[in-house]
Formats: sequence, C-alpha cells, structure tokens
Amino acid sequence: MAGPAVATLLTGKHGHLNGFTKNGDKFNGDQSTLPNLLKKNGYNTALIGKWDLGTEPAGFDYWQILADSDEFYNPEFWGPKGKNRFEGHSTDIITDLSLDWIKKRETDQKPFFLMIQFNASRLPWMPAIRHVNLFDDVLLPEPPNLLDEHKNRAPPARYQEMEIQLNLDLHYDLFSPKPDGWDPSNALSGNLVGQKNLQGMNQEQSSAWQLAWRPKNEALVRENLKGEALLRWKFQRFAKNYLRCLKGIDENIGRFTQHLSRPKTEECYIVYTACHGRFIGEHGWFGTHWMYEESMRVPLILSGKPKPETAQKIINEALVQDLDIVPTILESLDLEIPKEVQGLSLLPLLEDNNTQPWRRVLYFHHHDFPDEQMVPKHRGIRTSTQKLIHYYQFDEWELFDLIKDPNENHNLYNSEAYQKQIAELKAQLVEIGKTYEDNSDFSVMPEEWRRIYRGPDARKKADE
Repeated sequence: MAGPAVATLLTGKHGHLNGFTKNGDKFNGDQSTLPNLLKKNGYNTALIGKWDLGTEPAGFDYWQILADSDEFYNPEFWGPKGKNRFEGHSTDIITDLSLDWIKKRETDQKPFFLMIQFNASRLPWMPAIRHVNLFDDVLLPEPPNLLDEHKNRAPPARYQEMEIQLNLDLHYDLFSPKPDGWDPSNALSGNLVGQKNLQGMNQEQSSAWQLAWRPKNEALVRENLKGEALLRWKFQRFAKNYLRCLKGIDENIGRFTQHLSRPKTEECYIVYTACHGRFIGEHGWFGTHWMYEESMRVPLILSGKPKPETAQKIINEALVQDLDIVPTILESLDLEIPKEVQGLSLLPLLEDNNTQPWRRVLYFHHHDFPDEQMVPKHRGIRTSTQKLIHYYQFDEWELFDLIKDPNENHNLYNSEAYQKQIAELKAQLVEIGKTYEDNSDFSVMPEEWRRIYRGPDARKKADE
C-alpha cells in the first residue's frame, strides 16, 4: 500500500514502529523523519504530488499535494496557501510544479531535498492522451501463469479479489462500452474513479479520449468475447494501460533529470523507487499487497555523487528494503543516523571490493484485512533462496523455493523434504520479528470469524 510505504521511506522504520500500518491511518509528522532531519541541518525541503498519509505534511518548507490522489486529469492541488486546479495530466503537472520550485530557488545557496510522488500507477490506469494509442500494434506476452487456478497454494490465493477476469470491470476499469447484461457487482471501482476523471476532462481532452478508444471498443463489441478469450483481451488492455501510465512517468523523470544535469544542479543525488510492485497478469491478477515477488520487489536506483566517490555503475542483488533509504541519504551527507532507524545504509554496497557482512533475511508484514483486494494479514521472511509466509489470522502457511520455483507456483509447506528448513525459517521469523520490535497481535482468529472468509458464503471456495 502506498501510505505505509511512504511512511517507511520517511522514517526508516517499519509501520508498526512509525505508527502507519495501513491506509486510513494518520501519520505522526512530529516524529523523526528524513525531511525533519534535513531541515534542521540547513536544507530547504519540498514535497510535490501524491500524499496518502491522512495528515498535513510536516517537515517541508513547501508542499503541493494532490487533494484527491485518484484525480489524473485536471487535478486539484492543495498547499499551505490553499487549493489550485491545474489543466493537464497529473504526471506532467507534478513534474511542472517540481521544476518550477527548483528554478525559483536556483539563486539560493542552501541545499535542497525534494520528494516527488506520482499517482499515475493507480487503478484504473488512465494514461495521458498522447499515450492512449501506445502499444496498439503490440501483442504483449502473457505471463505463463495467467490462467493460474491457485491449486498449489495456500487458501488466501483463492479468496483474494484482484482477478483480472472477475474484478476488473469492462466499463469502469477498462473503458469499454457497457456490455449486454453488464453487472458491476464484482467490480472494485465502486467509487467510479474512471468515470469521475472522464467527467472532469475538458472538451478537447474528452473528444481525444473518446476518439482514441472508439475503434478499439467497436472491435471488442464485434468479437463478443467470452471466458478465456475475454480474460486474454482484458489482460492486454489492463497491461497496456498500466505501461502507458509508466511511459508518462518515465518521460517526466527524463525531463526532471535532464534539468538536473545543468551546471547549477549537477551535484544532485537522486533516489528512484516505488511504493510497491504490482501483478501484471501473474496468477491472473492485477493487484498488490502480497509478499509474493511481483508485489514485494520494487525498483531502486541511486544516481549522483554519493559516497564513495569511486562508485561505478553497478547492479547489486543484495537484500535491501525501503527502510534503507533514510540511513543511506543521511550517511551520504555525513549526518547522524538516529538510533531508532531500522534500515541500513547502502553505501558500503557501492564500495569496490566490499567485504562487510550484509543482511541475509528480509522481513515483511501486511497489516490490513479485510480490504478491497481481500489480501489477508500476513508476515514472513525472504532469504536469497526461500520465502516463508504466515497468514496468521487463519494460521495458514506457504513456503516457496525461489531457485527451483521463481514464479512461486508451488507451496512446499507440507512437503516432507522441507520440514527441517521450515523449522529453521520459523525460528528466524520469530527472531527477526523481535529484532524489529514487531509486537503486533499474531493470534489465530476464532473459527466463527474465519468461517466468514473461508466458508460457503465467502467470495471463493477453497479446493478440497
């Protein structure tokens, strides 16, 4: 989820310690955060874009945040001096505002810290007009487990609500005409995000949008697809729209970094990452929140002039987390890292011939259930070769061998050959939970409660 990830990026602490574990929580901006620390050390600080933490941004000298993170066209922004609405696509506008802020302070000798947060990768994935026809002539490769029946996994995989086939609505989420017998009861976008954005478009945007989709939608109506064929079509439209949105972000990151290559700003240190990963058809899904690889893995790029000065372009496969951003930035600036920070500075990984020991286990905890995508609460650990997941409210477990089964298609928890390793991993899970001071309630819920989400009236039936 975006909110908990941003809270961790700001504090260098897991959600159970920074106080923001799920969307809807209220972030305490008075605690030690990266912008607070940098501001105390003479930096101008700014935040522009998405902000899902439920409280007014703290620690920033300047901020302009989306009043509604679900607005992609002609969005309204909120700042200390009030609200303003800008015409265009949110990705372009966020970049425009960021560049304007930098340009206005170019004569200022103080160093600066700027957080830029895009919102375009959110459902229902509405790209800028210039990208609506991108990839029209491309048939995207399908993931090998697009038609996954989830028979070799723990029950949570069969009770989620993030299926392309069942939960992406043709009209609301994929911008097709309302099909005959249209029933939106399984759709997730009950708030009509797409429709709200369409209604907020100006005449020029609306005309261009409708013109771009019309021939593709007419072809869909003619084909009258059903079953597996419809699933494959929905995958193509969803995945292309998602990649179209990412194309807009890529273009704007290029705009921003090109400006920073100018002499007055070339000393900048850039950190690029994401709040979470996403399934793009793997297991037949489109959502997030899981500890599975597609959702757990995020990009992380460090660029600029951090210490050590000898660092070259490298790809490092070490186990790193969003916890590590705060200590990395602080150490690169020769600033003290607060004791409560749970992450590790990544700078040693950039050194030539680095021999320092590094973490061997990642800790993960998803705190929110039930939510829209119905991903149960779970925690677990990931090593370089294995992953153990515990859906503790249901006392259900999964073990994956990441070397033999990188797509995590086969749960090995009940395999006799892995019982010794499972016992060792369980001990590690308990120990690392204590190390990170995670005192959450891991109790198994009463049978009556579990039956609501696993019984005959639940969304799906687990296979016997």
